[in-house]
Amino acid sequence: MCIDERMFSTLDKIFFSHCEARKQCQASSNGKGHVKRYEHLNFQGFITLKSKDMVIGLPSFNAQEIICTDCLSGKQTRQPMPKQCNWKANKVLELIHFDICGPITPDSSSGKKYFLTFIDDFSRKGWVYLLLNKSEALSCFKEFKIMVKKESGEVVKCLRIDKGGEYMSNEFIDFCKEHGITRQLTTAYTP
Repeated sequence: MCIDERMFSTLDKIFFSHCEARKQCQASSNGKGHVKRYEHLNFQGFITLKSKDMVIGLPSFNAQEIICTDCLSGKQTRQPMPKQCNWKANKVLELIHFDICGPITPDSSSGKKYFLTFIDDFSRKGWVYLLLNKSEALSCFKEFKIMVKKESGEVVKCLRIDKGGEYMSNEFIDFCKEHGITRQLTTAYTP
């Protein structure tokens, strides 16, 4: 295959020619303005633009001048989750993981928009309940508690839940205290 090398030199001129910062852009030598103008380019990118004279009229500034709150929040990461759990259950129903998911689309055939999961930490057995509203969580938990006591003869001792409003109501907290159930609160969207 024969390629005309002149084609590449033309493309180089088109794509790699120098850009000139417009006069209205030059009026602001503020680093933050340039960060927004260049789509939140990182500091090393600005050093490259300046050192290779890729943008004529680009002022020099240090990293502190271009700290941008949008860039900082965009680069935030979550702490890694521990590979091993600090505390595991030693018998059935000693620890139940309990969470609500939804609203889901499409709704179930009966119009339910949420589902509630209970997972036993020891046996890894799971139960799923469909709910119309999140407010049904407590009544569903009461029903679940009675059912598992009849099935296993054991009682629920601890719930691992996030800080969702359905678990933080006074009624839910009082029910857990009344039945000797401790609550371990986790952060939402974490295992």
